[in-house]
Amino acid sequence: MPSKMSSWNTQAVNLDKSRVVRHTRIDDESAIEKTYTIGSKLGSGSFGVVKTATHLETGKKWAIKIVNKEKAGSSAVVLLEREVAILKKVNHPNIIHLEEVFETSKRMYLVMELCSQGELNSLYKEKEALPEEEAKAVIKRLAKAVSYLHKNDIVHRDIKLENILLSTNPSNPEDKLNIKLTDFGLSVVKGGVGSDSMIQSMCGTPMYMAPEVIDNQGYSQQCDVWSIGVLAYMLIGGNPPFSGRDEDSLYENIRKGELDFTTNIWKEVSTEAKNAIQGLLKVDPAHRITVHELLDHPWMTGDMSRPVNKGPTNVLEMMKQWKDELLLDDEGEAVDSNANVQKGEEKEPCVNSSQSVTSQPSNKSKGNSISVRKTNPSRSPGGRRISPTGGRSKGKQTTSSPSSKASTPRSRPHTTNPSSTQAAKTSSLKPPSKTQIHVRQPSPRAPSTATITNSEARRKKKSGNGS
Repeated sequence: MPSKMSSWNTQAVNLDKSRVVRHTRIDDESAIEKTYTIGSKLGSGSFGVVKTATHLETGKKWAIKIVNKEKAGSSAVVLLEREVAILKKVNHPNIIHLEEVFETSKRMYLVMELCSQGELNSLYKEKEALPEEEAKAVIKRLAKAVSYLHKNDIVHRDIKLENILLSTNPSNPEDKLNIKLTDFGLSVVKGGVGSDSMIQSMCGTPMYMAPEVIDNQGYSQQCDVWSIGVLAYMLIGGNPPFSGRDEDSLYENIRKGELDFTTNIWKEVSTEAKNAIQGLLKVDPAHRITVHELLDHPWMTGDMSRPVNKGPTNVLEMMKQWKDELLLDDEGEAVDSNANVQKGEEKEPCVNSSQSVTSQPSNKSKGNSISVRKTNPSRSPGGRRISPTGGRSKGKQTTSSPSSKASTPRSRPHTTNPSSTQAAKTSSLKPPSKTQIHVRQPSPRAPSTATITNSEARRKKKSGNGS
């Protein structure tokens, strides 16, 4: 039967329901000393201290976190209990391991995995910036840990350098970047679906907070993705992506989300790394890549044969692209949303100030993509066009010349018989130097019917010459 430690080191996907963390109520600290020898201090906080501890039977070294509940106060105790509840459930090689818990009326003792290499923050301050390959190793392991949490509906909400510890890798002593995500005091387990699963409270460390958290809007696990992006930028670039004179100016710059890759250090960074960071730091969480998509990104996988930008990654972006494609003709050129441009004439792109015009060569889709069939103005008997919203326009229509016999262009816009459309293509009209948009306009001499026959056109021509 595998030991608890061996199962802990496996790549977990779901919460380990079989794992049981012993939680013992004791009268005083003397009961702990029967199992562990408490050693030197590793660090301290506002109302707690972390010390080394050695198991008397196995000789294995651990870290024991001692929290003074009276000094912490009721609100901090609630966060501590939340952290303990989550750590009892999780089981992942890149998340701090909780071995057991002791509790008295005044203190709580958490026996945890010993991370002898200190905080990632210390390494960052020492090196100022990490080589891209080392930064990628850290981000990849962090992404795996966060992906595991998100799959189990846990949102960390306080991912930062100080909450990532470094531990020795038992299988590879040379590995100095074996990270452990810790400090789950602000973490939350989501419940419900849709709007019921959104988190409302504003919390975290300002420099790592996502725009939707700053604005105190309902937010999701995508706030963790933003924090990973901040970390990635800092580890490679040596500075935070956003800063300010004070907290308000910092928040304003975070809302803008403008990234600077112009400094010398970024000139040596791969396009894949910069593209991944841009995806992580999208201001709109709906456009931000997920942690699962990050793990599938070429920067993480090393598969450079795949395109860096794969296009829309969510429903909102796909809908916007689909809407933009409705404004393209069959040759991939932009079409005016108010009138059609005749095929064969010189075209000028029509740009709507509220959206960008795509330049894809074709509207034909492959695989599971959405296929949109457009009406070609030169082939449609009714000259129908597609409006920006995807429906047929009921407005003015494009028409072609009335007859192939005409030797000079008519100055007055007019309608045509659909049968003469093909003949109009062979007309000897001089090609226009600018885009011409032919629009059918009401005429006092035009009949009420939508189409004028060739015989009627000749009769009106004769009557006009006779006058």
